[in-house]
Amino acid sequence: MMSFPARLSLPFLLFAMVIVLCSGQVSAMIGGGTGYFEITSIPSGASVYFDDSYRGTTPVTVSVSTTGNPSHSIRITKNGYFEWTDTYDGNPFEGETIHISATLQAMPGGQQGYYRISSSPSGASVYFDDTYKGTTPLSVAVSTTGTPGHTIRLVLSGYQEWTQYQPGNPSEGETVYVTATLQPLQTYGSITVTSTPSDATAVLDGVQSQRTPCTFHSVLPGLHTLQVTKAGYQTWTTTTSVTAGLNTQVYASLSQITPATGSIYVTSVPSGASVYVDGTYYGPSPQLASGLSPGYHQVRISLAGFQDWIGNVLVNSGETTRVSQTLSVTPTPTAVTGSGSLSIQSNPAGADVYVDNEYMGITPLVLPSIAPGTHTVLLTHQGYADWRATIQVQRDSQARVDATLSPSPTIVPTKAPLPAVLAAISLGALSLVTGFRRRR
Repeated sequence: MMSFPARLSLPFLLFAMVIVLCSGQVSAMIGGGTGYFEITSIPSGASVYFDDSYRGTTPVTVSVSTTGNPSHSIRITKNGYFEWTDTYDGNPFEGETIHISATLQAMPGGQQGYYRISSSPSGASVYFDDTYKGTTPLSVAVSTTGTPGHTIRLVLSGYQEWTQYQPGNPSEGETVYVTATLQPLQTYGSITVTSTPSDATAVLDGVQSQRTPCTFHSVLPGLHTLQVTKAGYQTWTTTTSVTAGLNTQVYASLSQITPATGSIYVTSVPSGASVYVDGTYYGPSPQLASGLSPGYHQVRISLAGFQDWIGNVLVNSGETTRVSQTLSVTPTPTAVTGSGSLSIQSNPAGADVYVDNEYMGITPLVLPSIAPGTHTVLLTHQGYADWRATIQVQRDSQARVDATLSPSPTIVPTKAPLPAVLAAISLGALSLVTGFRRRR
């Protein structure tokens, strides 16, 4: 038995006991709160990735904190076998060991290549040939002699789904790198508005307005009200749907507003008088003049042997204004001594009469005092060709004019038939040749 010096034995033993006790407490504090995962595989010798960190080959024991992240990803790979993945939720209690066992599936042919899949941003779910493999970045092993061609699909919330087809298979031990740049989802759409006619005002949801053609940008998905207006046209309104990331086309065909009109109904005593509105002849009374714009219009009622009646008549939209007049007899003029007279009739009646370019009235008309001699008579009527004649008036006698007016002709240009044109050219050429020979 080993002995210590007498003066040091007791204090030394007490100090040593304190050191041992403290060491035990420190060890208990450091090792406290630790549990274990024991991971095995059939066959063994497979690489173990615990929370994407390489931990060795099976069988392997991984220690974790009992108060750490309560979810763990486990991935096991081995050449010639399909990759095995699992997620374990929870942590072992202090000192507890959780057993994880993986049975690996052999690949046909026993040869392996790899796809290393990453994304920006990372953390996207990977579906390899529609089978979930985990989140990026990760590696997927495939048989070099398996079915060639693979579809890789990445999904991440807030980003557009990414898909790519990889033809063939990697060679033995080869790693094919696949990198995906994910695009954020678009949260707005747009509306393009065109109209006939253009340069109309387009108003979106009663707030934004532009002149057509135009495009409303940054429009939230959903239903929206669009109104298109233009002076002189009826307002056009529609409800349209907007989809995020897409442009919606809207075409507005505007209908022109038809001006509201009114009419004037004219009666006279005696009836049969010519009715004119704003100088336009409408026919004998009683007569309806329709399609008149709202406002004042000049009405003239004329009958041979009676004084013309002229007045301004108010027309209201959608209404008929009635005008009834009793015409006054025209006083018989006293014939000038030594003059003649002229009676003028026309078919149709209502023609304006000019004698020697001086307006005299409307047919039928009798002019009692016309100087003897030759006079030019001109009759004009809307819709008819002018009628003109030279009249001889004798002293103390009445000359008579009976004019039948012809409707205004519609001029239609005509083209000479081609043979006639060619014939005319041939005759002209023949005349030139004949004249030339005669001069010689």
